Amino acid sequence: MQTSRTLAFTGEDIITGAVANEVSPRPPKRTSSWWRFGKLSLALAFLAAAAYFFHEEVWTATSLEGTVTAPLITMRSPIDGVVTTSATSIGAAVHQHEALFVIEAHQLDTRLRAELAAKLAATQQQVRVLDRKSAELSTLRQQLQTRNQVHRDATLASLESLSAATTAELNRAKAVVERTQRELARATLLSDKGLIPQANLDDTVLAARQAHFEVERLTASLQRLTVERTAAKHGVLLGEGYSDAPYSQQRIDELAARLIEANTERASLQQTQQELASRLSEEQRREDQMRTYTVSAPSNGILWNLHIAADGVVARNSPLADVVDCQSAFVEATVPESRYDSVQIGEMVQVKLLGNGRKLAGTIQAVRGQSAVVNRESLAASLVPRRATEAMTVAVAIAPDALQQASQGVCQIGRSAKVYFASGDHRNAGAQPLASLISLVSSAYAAVVPHGR
Repeated sequence: MQTSRTLAFTGEDIITGAVANEVSPRPPKRTSSWWRFGKLSLALAFLAAAAYFFHEEVWTATSLEGTVTAPLITMRSPIDGVVTTSATSIGAAVHQHEALFVIEAHQLDTRLRAELAAKLAATQQQVRVLDRKSAELSTLRQQLQTRNQVHRDATLASLESLSAATTAELNRAKAVVERTQRELARATLLSDKGLIPQANLDDTVLAARQAHFEVERLTASLQRLTVERTAAKHGVLLGEGYSDAPYSQQRIDELAARLIEANTERASLQQTQQELASRLSEEQRREDQMRTYTVSAPSNGILWNLHIAADGVVARNSPLADVVDCQSAFVEATVPESRYDSVQIGEMVQVKLLGNGRKLAGTIQAVRGQSAVVNRESLAASLVPRRATEAMTVAVAIAPDALQQASQGVCQIGRSAKVYFASGDHRNAGAQPLASLISLVSSAYAAVVPHGR
């Protein structure tokens, strides 16, 4: 019994060992299953990628390349000089009207100021000369007026004396007329009686007439003296050797006319002097401003490029720095030119930044063909196409707030971006991507399923 049991156990062990020997090659089968699971996972990953590719490239048309850019504002030097104060560093945030550069002029053109100063000095000298001339003319006029007054007073005194003498002679002539009238009356009476001869009567008549004529002469002389005295009181002398006024009065009138001319010329020179002084003051202020000129930031933004450092010598209109306004950023992308007619200005699109899964709403604001001439030096970032496909350029505007939120406040100038078009016309353009998708799925299936199964 024991022997049989022992044989039985021995047989079982032999069978177990044989079975074990048969089962020993199974571990490679486990390795094969893991290999198949890995290939299946890889195939699923390919399928997921294909699905994403199918969605992005077939049902939604996209741009070839794109980048975020913005207008570049170049700050230039207004004068020739030396930069004494310069902006901090590239990439620093700047604010509008913030002082970035201070330039001191080392060769300032002062010829205009010197010319104005010379003209002003000459005008002031002319005014001083006219003042001295006017003073001399006024002194001479005063002297002539004094002399003229003395001459007038003497003339009036002489005329009054002559008037008094003429009045006395006139009174005497009137007395003679009365006497001759009485003698004529007596001679006439005696002649009628024959007491005197006719010759005596004739002499008496003649004497009476002479006396009457003398009264008339003296009366006329007294009237003439009265007129001359009245005219002399008003500065007009009548008589032999006088026209209307004495020489002193004529000189006074001449000096008065010359004083009027001098005062008029002085007033004109004073006006010129004021104008020159104003221009000279303005030129002085201009030179002071140009001697030290402060260049400020034109807008809020970031200092993009710095062309000059402190203590650098700059020429007029030479670039100092470039400032970019991140709030004015937009996307510039290339699209196959075959889609030119399907892209419309004002069309709503979506923009996605490279490395960011968020899509931003945008609006097409410009479309340019491949041969369009564009000055890209005025942009902070320039799109450099890497494909040989004929492509046009599309400019897409993005809301600044949305771009700032997507980038967490960091300026995105120069970052790659992609533009997504969702219109029906663009979906019809997905035949080539669909063929690529089918080729990709076939390659994934061939990698998972062995040949012959």
